[in-house]
Amino acid sequence: MLTHEEMRALDINAKYFGTPAEVLMENAGRAVAEEVLKRFEPGCRVVVLCGHGNNGGDGLVAARYLANAGARVRVYLVRQPATPLAAEMLGRLRSTGRAKVLPYRGRIPGAEVLVDALLGTGVRGEVREPYRSVISQINRSGGYVVSVDVPSGMNEEGGGYRVEPELVVTFHALKHGLQGMRCVVRDIGVPEEAERYAGPGDVAVSIWKRRRESHKGENGRVLVVGGSAEYHGAPLLAALGALRAGADIVTLAVPEVLEAPLRAASPEVILRPYQGERLTPEAAEEVAGLAEAADCVLLGPGLGEREETLQGVRRLLEVVERPCVVDASALAGVRELPSKSVLTPHAGEFRKLTGREVPGEADARAKAAQRLAGELNATVLLKGAVDVVASPERVKLNRTGNPGMTKGGTGDVLAGVVAGFMAQGCGSFPSACCAAFLCGLAGDMLQEEKGYGFSASEVADALPLAVRRSLEFC
Repeated sequence: MLTHEEMRALDINAKYFGTPAEVLMENAGRAVAEEVLKRFEPGCRVVVLCGHGNNGGDGLVAARYLANAGARVRVYLVRQPATPLAAEMLGRLRSTGRAKVLPYRGRIPGAEVLVDALLGTGVRGEVREPYRSVISQINRSGGYVVSVDVPSGMNEEGGGYRVEPELVVTFHALKHGLQGMRCVVRDIGVPEEAERYAGPGDVAVSIWKRRRESHKGENGRVLVVGGSAEYHGAPLLAALGALRAGADIVTLAVPEVLEAPLRAASPEVILRPYQGERLTPEAAEEVAGLAEAADCVLLGPGLGEREETLQGVRRLLEVVERPCVVDASALAGVRELPSKSVLTPHAGEFRKLTGREVPGEADARAKAAQRLAGELNATVLLKGAVDVVASPERVKLNRTGNPGMTKGGTGDVLAGVVAGFMAQGCGSFPSACCAAFLCGLAGDMLQEEKGYGFSASEVADALPLAVRRSLEFC
């Protein structure tokens, strides 16, 4: 079953993968008309009640098909179409001259069939006027009521002040809340890629939403635990990823030997150095205190794989209660994880962590990633030419990105982006999906401009532009 947000993501992804919203609306309206004509004679009297959104647009298409089939159709516009696509469908209906299109004036005439195309899956809170009154009239009409996609006014639990239909013609898959109702599920041409691959729809429904009055720190605090005497750039790149993902505050917990170069490199991050050249179990106790102020902890970039460091990683994962993103060398120290955590291995790290090889074929890779997700009760972002994002319940693939992203540091940026989204309240699975898609898209945009000669820090800097480009599909 799909939620409203999942269906909205599918609609946007369908456009991204080559199926315009116009095609989906045309198919949806035709499906409604076909279901009506299966049950009633072509000359039946039909009233179609249309709201202002794309659910109303579906109703306008249904009215056109019904009228062309010989039904006596009246359309009542409760509100004028507020989307370009619904307005286009109103124009197409009027051009046929076969249906009466009238403004709703507070009364619904009798008819054999009433098509409820008032409100779609996006209802939040109580239904307001004039829709509330129209719903009341529909329920008292005595006609055969067909709801388009969902009964108008229904919330995701199936309740709310809603239409009580005889039939729901829903699209692509059953929606949450429709259990127990008489439903027909119709395929409207959503491409397989829209559900199988991450896309701009995932970004649109999952990306951060912040209050206009929000204050510093409210929109995500990330703690990055990384770096060693050998690797100073990795934690900084991860911090840049978290910042470009929108996190308000990013703190770096690093060995004291990195304090001078990192303080000179970026004024945007907060440094919290600890003694020594690398993470140790003793240092882990100090870092654990910093984690209490974070919304998400990113553990791994540049830590190295010395045994004392892996012991420090294990100690942190034992005591930290915040969601974690575990990346790079820290993956070798994983035994148990805090809830809602994400692992970001490439094939080699996956092999070290599990003792198992990563298969080459996409479906087999997805099964391998989901097996690990189930074993650790976490989300796994298995990086590769085609990324796999797997939780114990769900799997998505991502195919943005290019060979220019094989250079060092891009994985650190990706892990930072995942942590940045999680810190802002985005769930672990959608955070990983959005991060994989957007980082790959940022890399693709850079490849268009510069070939393969771009850096990991440029991927981080291009992330807001990738967000803007993806939202153009909404």
